Amino acid sequence: MSLGGEKSFKMRMRDMENAFKYRRIPYPKRSVELIAILAISCTFFLFMHTNKLNSRLKEMEIKLQPSEFSALGLTGNQISPRESSRRDNINTLHGTYQYLKSTGQLRSLSTSSLNNTRKADIDILFFNRCAKVGSESMIQLLGNLETINGFNLDRFGPGKGARRNLHPREQERVADYVFRLGAGSVYVEHIAWINFYDFGLPKPIYINLVRDPVERVISWYFYARNAYKNAWVFRKNPNANLKSAVWFKKDFNECVRSGDPECQYVPYTFVDSTGNFKRQSLFFCGQNLDCLPFDSPYAIQIAKDRVERDYAVVGSWEETNVTLTVLEHYIPLFFSGAKSIYYCNFSQFY
Repeated sequence: MSLGGEKSFKMRMRDMENAFKYRRIPYPKRSVELIAILAISCTFFLFMHTNKLNSRLKEMEIKLQPSEFSALGLTGNQISPRESSRRDNINTLHGTYQYLKSTGQLRSLSTSSLNNTRKADIDILFFNRCAKVGSESMIQLLGNLETINGFNLDRFGPGKGARRNLHPREQERVADYVFRLGAGSVYVEHIAWINFYDFGLPKPIYINLVRDPVERVISWYFYARNAYKNAWVFRKNPNANLKSAVWFKKDFNECVRSGDPECQYVPYTFVDSTGNFKRQSLFFCGQNLDCLPFDSPYAIQIAKDRVERDYAVVGSWEETNVTLTVLEHYIPLFFSGAKSIYYCNFSQFY
């Protein structure tokens, strides 16, 4: 190849290289807009997902580190994901703790001073369980702990079915039965708080569970329509009136909106159209007639006072880890190893 030909070839190659180098690939305008929208959407959803994960991590941090809240005995409060992101909210466990800490009220408090277990006169655990709070799971847990911790579990007793309040003679009969079980026993019954001192008997260790009141009412509504429950009732009372198919299929929201007497929750009412346990506070307020009006501020205040003075632990399955931690530390005689048993046999409790 001559010198001129070689030079001409190199020039052509350079021109071709430059042509490819500066060549622009055209994109339709709509495609560019679509790519921009997708990029913005991905960024937004990534931000939302990260924010949600951060909230859940904060919530789990509170649940898995219960020591500071356990010291306050605040096992019945509920932390929702929305509240956990507002940790300064006084309605949350963390918010209450921070408020008490900032006002200096924690300085005079200690776990020993808050533990009402030491105020009991006899080592008998009285679980006067509220209805529809997960008490069956607690009974299952106590049954698993019975052999391990060497106590006696009694869940039947002398009762003739759960009632809202008892005559003093019936209260005395229950109190005497519990006392005769002896130390190292656990008694479980759907029954309002009883003052053992009224009958000259030593006070047991009281515990209970609570639940979100709306969730609890809804749970009771569908429990009353449970096929197994109704089969059990009719087996005991073959002549009882059978409810209609419409009643069994009735939706809760429809029941409330239609003003059905079964779904009326009127403050200060004494009488209900059907038997129910919608008064969660009644289990803590006690047998006094002042405790009967529904949603009565006075009855609720009495219940809160009973919890402060007489209950060793009031927990919630909505805060399982905190509740079991407090039970283990405050009542080790009966609940030693409770968390290990619960988490190793998790499927049994649901």
